[in-house]
Order: sequence, then C-alpha cells, then structure tokens
Amino acid sequence: MKPLKLGMVGSGDISNRFFEQAARLEQVTFVATCARHMDNAEAKARKYNIARWYDDYITMMDQEELDAIVVTTPHSVHAEVVLAALERGLHVLNEKPMATSFEDCQQMVALAEAKNRIFMSLPYDLNPAFMTAVHYLNESVIGKITGADVQLNIPGPGRDNWYYNREISHGGAILDCMVYPVSRLISLLGPAQSVVAEVNTLIPKRIVKDGKRVNSDVDDNVTVIVTFPGGQQAIVRTLWGTSFSMNNTVIYGRKGTIAINDSGFPLVIHSPGAPIPDAEHATWRGIEGCYIPKLLPSESSEANIMSHFVHCLRTEQQPKQSAQLQLHVHEIMFRAYQSAESGERYNLTTTFKHWNPQFDDRIFDTKSDYI
Repeated sequence: MKPLKLGMVGSGDISNRFFEQAARLEQVTFVATCARHMDNAEAKARKYNIARWYDDYITMMDQEELDAIVVTTPHSVHAEVVLAALERGLHVLNEKPMATSFEDCQQMVALAEAKNRIFMSLPYDLNPAFMTAVHYLNESVIGKITGADVQLNIPGPGRDNWYYNREISHGGAILDCMVYPVSRLISLLGPAQSVVAEVNTLIPKRIVKDGKRVNSDVDDNVTVIVTFPGGQQAIVRTLWGTSFSMNNTVIYGRKGTIAINDSGFPLVIHSPGAPIPDAEHATWRGIEGCYIPKLLPSESSEANIMSHFVHCLRTEQQPKQSAQLQLHVHEIMFRAYQSAESGERYNLTTTFKHWNPQFDDRIFDTKSDYI
C-alpha cells in the first residue's frame, strides 16, 4: 500500500477532525501544516506530531512532496488555495463551502477535471442514517415523491470572529449552514430545476458567547424553494436565531415518508401500507405506522470524510458526492442570493449523474397515472 502524504492549509478548530480521522488510517500521514500566522501552524503541527509548518501555502506545496492537501481556511480563501493545489497536480479535500462565488466554484471544478485530480468538496453526507435512508427511497416504500422539507437552524455561531463580517466571510448562513441541507436534499433526490428565495439579516445586533455584543452584516435568515423537474417543491430553511439546533431532512411520498435526524430518531420511515421487515415499530410526530430500521453499517471507505477521500485517492475514483454534484449544490446557494435580491426565480444550469445507480427517476412521475 502506497503511503500518502498530506498537507493541511488552515489551523482552526475544524482542522482537528481531519488530523484525527487520518491518524486512524494506514499509511496516511500529514507531513506539514500551514496557517497565515506561523505560530498557529506550529502549534497545530506540534499538537499532532507533524514534522514541518509554514505560513505560506505556495511554499509548502512547492517544497513538500505531497499527494494531496486538505483546505480548512476561512471560506473566502478556499478558491485561491484549491486552484493553486490543482495547478500543481495535487488532489484536494476542501471544506464547505466550495468557494464564495459561483464563478470560483466553476473554475475549481473545471480545473480538477482538466488535471484529472480528485476534488472532494464538503459537505459529506454518507453517514449510516443517510445511506440507510437511500435504501428505502423507492416507490414500494413511500410511493411517488411529492415534496421535501430540509433545514439547519441554530442560535448562530458563538464566536466573535469573521463569521459575522461580510468583508471577510463573503456571506453568512447560506455559505456556512444552508450548504448542509441543500447537499442532503440534492444527494438524495438528484438535480433540481429552479430556485426562488428570501434572504435577509434578521439580527444585525447580536449577543454571542460570553455576552459579547457584535454587529453583523451577513445573512442569517433564509428560506429557499427548490423545484424539481417533476414539479415537486422542497422547502430549505436556515436560521441563525433559534434557541436550539435542528438539522433534519424529511422526504414526502404519496404513500409514506422518510425522516432523517427528526424528533429524536436518526432515521424513521412512515410506511403504513408496506411494513418494514426487521424494523422497530415507532410513533413519530404522533403518527402510527412508523418504523425505525436498523442502520446499515458504514463501508470502510465511507466511515468518515477522510476514509472516503483516501479511498478515492487509492482507487482513482471520484467521490460519490462528486464535484459536479457539489457544483449543483452551490449553484442553488448562489442563485438563492440572486433571487432574494431580484425577486426572480432562477433556472439552474448545472446537472450531474446521480451517484446511486438504483435511484429511479420515475419516482418523480406524479402525472402519468392515478396515485
């Protein structure tokens, strides 16, 4: 097994999970860290026993013999780092969002394809609950798809830093949080057709962690309607203003419903006409005829973000959630900004091939027959 040498660009808390996941993989080593401030890069390197550290990512890429880099910088820096790495023939694992403009996203995906490099851009949705839900996303269980609700609502980032400063972040809740529910929706159901949205700054004067007061000029209140080619509508919601966090996905069918991470259940299926074998009966939202299926175990390549990325590097296969899929996700996000500003609906221009070969587009056909 060929050893893989990785470099990390970014030294914030989010980088920790990539170091920790990589440490559990065979022949995978971070050999260098990079941060804007040398002392931060050194502190992170010493914490994880990494040999070298830099304050310039170009120098790191040119001096180290790297197979790939992981990018965990602030959002607005993603594009320049990813493009520099791809130009040098390095594979890239990039934190969300892909970038802070749709044009940058397009350039990154095009360059990755031109260089034939692995470009994996988060979010990463392939957890056991999600993968088990995919197994039940068919007409025999839920009938024809009729709509969806997905959301990620939180009180708001607790840190007083660049999150609330548009000059640095280039955006708020859409870039930081809405990317998650949109990614889940699109990864489950495939390409959408159009977007219309309402976006605003609901709380410009915020009290954050430790009672500190900050002025915010980023979007924190977002509602998007995503329409699919069959006419189904999905409501996507993100709000930085709730008293608790909610991060759920509900797919409605004519005969049943799939709910992920909702009302205390990792996964619950409402299927009154088709009982789920080997599943526990449950009452969900006061509704009978619901089942809690056994979660499918993660394949080794999909156990977590790093294991899937490394699997892709070693097999030379693009991620299941491909760059084209995430480009479609990000087009939805950036069109949401445009729609809120113009008041218009936007048709989507990107598409992708669904990663699940068992997914049947006929599940969207609600018009050919009586249902």
